Order: sequence, then C-alpha cells, then structure tokens
Amino acid sequence: MHIDQLLTLFRQYPSINTDTRKTQPGDLFFGLRGDRFDGNKFAAQALEKGAARAIIDNPEYLQEGDERYILVKDSLKTLQNLARAWRRTFHIPFLGITGTNGKTTSKELIYSVLSTEKKAYATQGNFNNHIGVPLTLLGIPQDREIAIIEMGANQPGDIKELSEIAEPTHGMITNIGRAHLERFLSIDGVQKTKGELYDFMRERKGTIFLNETDPRVRKVAAGVDSVITFGEPVSDFWFEIQSHQLDSMKVKILSKKWDEPLVVNAQITGTHNAMNILAAAAIGDYFGISRAGIKAGIENYVSTNNRSQIIQRENYKIWMDAYNANPSSMEAAIKNIFETTTGKVALILGDMFELGKDEVKLHRDLGDFIRQFKPYRLIGIGPLMKEMTNVHSHAEWFNSIDEALPEIPKLIEGADLVMLKASRGMALEKLLERI
Repeated sequence: MHIDQLLTLFRQYPSINTDTRKTQPGDLFFGLRGDRFDGNKFAAQALEKGAARAIIDNPEYLQEGDERYILVKDSLKTLQNLARAWRRTFHIPFLGITGTNGKTTSKELIYSVLSTEKKAYATQGNFNNHIGVPLTLLGIPQDREIAIIEMGANQPGDIKELSEIAEPTHGMITNIGRAHLERFLSIDGVQKTKGELYDFMRERKGTIFLNETDPRVRKVAAGVDSVITFGEPVSDFWFEIQSHQLDSMKVKILSKKWDEPLVVNAQITGTHNAMNILAAAAIGDYFGISRAGIKAGIENYVSTNNRSQIIQRENYKIWMDAYNANPSSMEAAIKNIFETTTGKVALILGDMFELGKDEVKLHRDLGDFIRQFKPYRLIGIGPLMKEMTNVHSHAEWFNSIDEALPEIPKLIEGADLVMLKASRGMALEKLLERI
C-alpha cells in the first residue's frame, strides 16, 4: 500500500495501536518486531478486539482473503513514513528537543508556557524514541498551533533519524553530558549524536535555542544562522536565583528584549531546573506568549512521574527521583539537596546504567564528589554502587533492593531528609513501602 493510501486510511481511522492489551475499536494496529518478540502474531487478536486494519510485515500471519490485513515490507518503517506524511499536513512550528539531562522537564515547562495562550501539543511521557516519536506525531490533533517533540538517543545516528521523521522547524539541545556511554563510547560520541538536531536545523535553515553555558552545545551550534541564546549574562535571556528551597525557588528572568525582569515562583528547584525555566521563558517569548502567560506557565508546572518528587513522612521528607540517573544529573541533584537543606540528609543511591567501560570509575568518582557534603547517612544499592561506597568508611552497601528493604528503616532513623536517586531499571521506588 502506498503511503498516500495509508494516510487516507489514517484520516478515516485516526488512532494507532501497537499493543493489543490497549486495542480499541477503530484502531490501526501495527505489528512491530523486536529483538525478543514479533507483534505480527497479535494481529488477529487486534482485529478480534475491533481494530479496523492490521499492518503486518510477516506473511506467516496474513489471513488470505481478509482485506483487513495490510502486508508491508517493514511495519516500523511504514509507521515512521506514515508519521512523516501526517506531520507534513501541518504548517505550524515543530520544536524538537534533545539533550542528556532535562529533556522531559524542559518539554513539560515549555508546553505549560505555550499552552497558556496557544493550542499546543507535546510528547506524552517519554515517547521519544524511533517508535515513540512516530506515535507522538500521529497523535497530534489537526487544530494544534504548535508541537513540541522530545527526542531521545541511545546510540549514534538516533537524532538524525528522528529529525528526518519529525522534521522540526525549531530545535533545542538542553545540554551534552555523560550518558549511554556503552553505546556512544565517549562524550564526544554523545556530542556528535545530540548535535544531529542542530545539523538538521542548519541544513533546513531552522531556528535554534542555544544554551550558551554548555561549551559542547555551543560547538555543535556553529554555523546555524537563526539563534536565540540563553544562559549567560551576555545572552538574549539569563537568570538569577533569588532564593531556593527544597521544593521551590524564586527566579528572576532577565532579557535584553524586556524593559524589566520577570520574577517567577517555581515549584521546582536547582540551578539545572532554573536553566530549564529560562529555556521555557525564551521559547515562550519567541512564540509570542505574554509575560503574564510565561509567568503563569512556569508557576503552574509541578513535576510528576517519579521526577524530583517530595513525599512527606511523619518524621522526615523523601526527595525521590527514580526516573533516571547519570553522573551529571546525580551531581546536580546532590548539590541542590545540600544547598537547600540544613538538616541531616540520608542519601540512598542506586546504580547508574549504560555508562560503558568507565562505569566503575564514574561510580567511584561520584563517591569522591559526595565527600564534600558529609551526608548523615550514605547508602549504595546495586553492584556498581559498591564502588561509590568503597571511598567512604561509614557508608552502607546492598547488592539489591530486596537486600536493602529490611535494613533501610533503621539506617535512616534520625534523618530529616532522605534522597533516593537511581537509573530507572533499579526501581528504587520500591523502597517507599518501607520508609
């Protein structure tokens, strides 16, 4: 089936599904293959549940004579091509966002700001990979005025591929740091792949929003003609943190374009989040959002989904980020905790994944970094965190969450604040049932 025919079919059945557990009547079901599964074998089940068509690429599961089956060469590629075709029906700004840390928070802040005065659409959750981005694009309603597309990268070339699918007209790289090093091999590899967004902008004469505090981001932005800068006092936009607490901060946003600063009381904290707030303000201003809209969008934003959440217990607070972790985000979070807390802090840290050949050294370096803060308790969980605790004579270490569960309550006794942070795969939120 030609992509134009599939696009016509999508207009008739504008709901895409790849998981039969969530199939609804009228869906277009795509049977996608993975390393350990073949979604094609669920096509019949999807149709039984009311799917309008099943797009498959394995003829073994084709039912001859049943016109509801559509056999293609590659289901994933067809999904991506359909997403690009749908995207091309829009003549609105598409903002692509990537970076090592802060992608999702930035995306949500920007969406919060833009939504005050425009019909905006943004990536749901972290649907930011080669499957998630096409699904995001195919979920955009026709009445939207601007789209914000988050793009993640696990290996070289990912951002180039996603840019060619989403075709952003505007782009922002939050920062470039140490993550997924087992596939990128070095931070230079991370820089090259993240920089593919600005390569696309350069080629298509798009506009970028440039974090001037990050030397690597500045480097990959070279040669882009249309640039809005933020981060430094010489930039188009910069900030001053006037006060910050554990779960909030007052930020003064300044711009060469404004007669006076804009002060916002945000419900997130930390210098790293002040940079995300600044980006949202710069982007909001660029797209014509009023200062009142920018202020309201930033102040109404509350972090969710296991990201920097504050949970109150009877005797102490828990600061939890069980969503993601790499050396850069760990250091930023720990620094912020000790800058905003005067009481006794217990750190419970889990393994950071996908750091490649330097994983042992990077966990040991984290232990060295923590020395300056003198935490009340330091607890490592996971094989790699043994390296972190080895550099502290009074630190505790557990190989797994299950080993730690019965011991945690007595170890954190007397703490005023408990910080939990680890890579998503550690499922550190399981500790909440015992603390």
